[in-house]
Amino acid sequence: MTPLGQNASLITHKISVNGLCDGQKIPPASWAASVYVRHGTRWRAAFHTEAEIVNPAAPAAKPVAENAHRHHANAMAQDTRTDELLALEKVIWDVWKDRDAQKLDGLTASNSQFIDIFGIHLGTKAEALKNRSGEGCEVKTVSSTDAAATMLSPTVGILTFHGSADGTCFGQKV
Repeated sequence: MTPLGQNASLITHKISVNGLCDGQKIPPASWAASVYVRHGTRWRAAFHTEAEIVNPAAPAAKPVAENAHRHHANAMAQDTRTDELLALEKVIWDVWKDRDAQKLDGLTASNSQFIDIFGIHLGTKAEALKNRSGEGCEVKTVSSTDAAATMLSPTVGILTFHGSADGTCFGQKV
């Protein structure tokens, strides 16, 4: 659990599942992240996401069809906070592509965490900086589009978006 101020917290945890969803096998292991916000005396869920844990040495998985995403960009309102956070996110993706640890350090919070493309949870800023600026990835271009920001407080926000990259990491297509 990582506090995000007095009235918001992030919790990360591993999930193990054995089952199907719409006839498709659910990934057997994932990292999950949830944000909870306090309303009065009660905590309430505000955001949840999951990233499958995969073996980087395994054969590349079949790409997900674009229409399989449940992302509805046309229904999202673009506002000033969304534009501001998306601009920062685009800079972070470019810095990752260029493997610039010093710039990435200046763009991320001291208590930042990261889940990489293989579903590996990096629980400290030092681990995240090492992973996101290390060797193993050759990326030509990155893109962040269809964004929506949800502000949980004046200083805490969540940005959801569609991200893509042209390149490979540890032999697998990003």
